[in-house]
Amino acid sequence: MIYTAIILLAICLTSCSFRSVYPLVGGLAGGAAGSIGGPVVGGLSAGAGVLAGEALKNKDALVEAEEKLTALSHGDVSALVAQGMQEHKTGFDAFTATIKKILTGAAVLLGCYLTIPIFVAKRTARQCSQTEAIKHATRPPFPVRPSDHK
Repeated sequence: MIYTAIILLAICLTSCSFRSVYPLVGGLAGGAAGSIGGPVVGGLSAGAGVLAGEALKNKDALVEAEEKLTALSHGDVSALVAQGMQEHKTGFDAFTATIKKILTGAAVLLGCYLTIPIFVAKRTARQCSQTEAIKHATRPPFPVRPSDHK
């Protein structure tokens, strides 16, 4: 059980796309669901699961091909050029986006860190003013002389 959890965690934390695992997951799910009906039904449902996984895996390519066909049919040259340029982008845009996210997170953490002293000082000032008020309320501000009346 622990080894399965470790393997699943390793798969989730790797940088590869989870889409490449869809056919395997579809085949496993289809075979498990079809095993109730016997070996023939299990095999057929496993095959159907693999086909569904392949369809999900290649969904982006199908959407991209549909957009390209739409642009070709409407004669939209600028859309075709933009789609072609997407393939030539470097990793620099992703790198700058990652750095921007890191800097935004650091700014939020710094802002939180710098607001903490404001609340601490406010609480300390309130406590000090209360203790000073108590000190002055319990002692008279001048010495008391004993009275001569008996």
